Amino acid sequence: MELLQLQYFKTIAECQHITKAANKLMISQPSLSNTLSRIENELGVQLFDRQGRNIVLNNYGRIVLEHTNNILRELDNIHTEIDEMEQRQNKVINIASPDSLYLREWLPKFINQNRDLSIRHSVTTMEKIELGLLNGSVDFGIFSQTPQNPAFDSYILWEDDYVVLTPLGLPSVPESPCDFAEFEKIPFVAFPSSEHMPRSIDILSKATNTKPNIVFEGDRGLLERVQIPSNAAVIISKSSVQSEADKQLCAGYCNITELTNPEAHLQVTLSWDQRRTLSAAAQVFLDYVKNNTITPWHITSSNDVYRLESIKEMMK
Repeated sequence: MELLQLQYFKTIAECQHITKAANKLMISQPSLSNTLSRIENELGVQLFDRQGRNIVLNNYGRIVLEHTNNILRELDNIHTEIDEMEQRQNKVINIASPDSLYLREWLPKFINQNRDLSIRHSVTTMEKIELGLLNGSVDFGIFSQTPQNPAFDSYILWEDDYVVLTPLGLPSVPESPCDFAEFEKIPFVAFPSSEHMPRSIDILSKATNTKPNIVFEGDRGLLERVQIPSNAAVIISKSSVQSEADKQLCAGYCNITELTNPEAHLQVTLSWDQRRTLSAAAQVFLDYVKNNTITPWHITSSNDVYRLESIKEMMK
């Protein structure tokens, strides 16, 4: 028995008249009569008692009508729940990146201006970001280099470079700019190795065929506190100390050495699968990115806990 047949049966039961039901369904009376006959033949019982030109639902018919109503109600529930899920998902934007710092400075501004939308961000590997874009579980991926997959479209958020931050008084620091190979003997602090993305110090060491002299590995908060007291260098993005305020803040404690290696250059991009139609929410996000200045994180950010002044207090 087909859903269309059940819908026809329900209309006949409501009208209790074949002609009226046919007119309501906008089909011919003989066609509707044939449909009812096929239902009754399949079930092996009559569903209506004939009373002149009218028909009256009998006990068999009432059983079928009850189940028909349940079936059609569940069908409506399927459509309703799918529509509700689509509406919820259309307000959700899924973003993935190998480091949360790529979004730290500018994403809160977008959220504040679009409170009806919901952001889901995950930190994962470049490979998993690409896979998520391809299977649709990720709307946008942020990469430190533009991905080469032809399925992706990309927008450059900003370009950046790695620089080396060295405490004042650290001996044998090469002059800026220089090749990273000149830092082979200099002690460094660094993040622990992560599957999410290659460390800058590993990228540069591999490019220069040198072995990094890492004296401490730890998370960001601890790394920032041990770098100067341990008299070690650290690799950061140039944008972190780009402004005059940043440079002045660093000048009392550190030197900034620029690198000439091509591997020290970053191109931070927002990428998406151009074969997929963006949801309305995702399009709002993309329009915001393209029409606003997207700034990278820097050390004098007002919402950042990292302050070089705190190091000065610690060293007293």
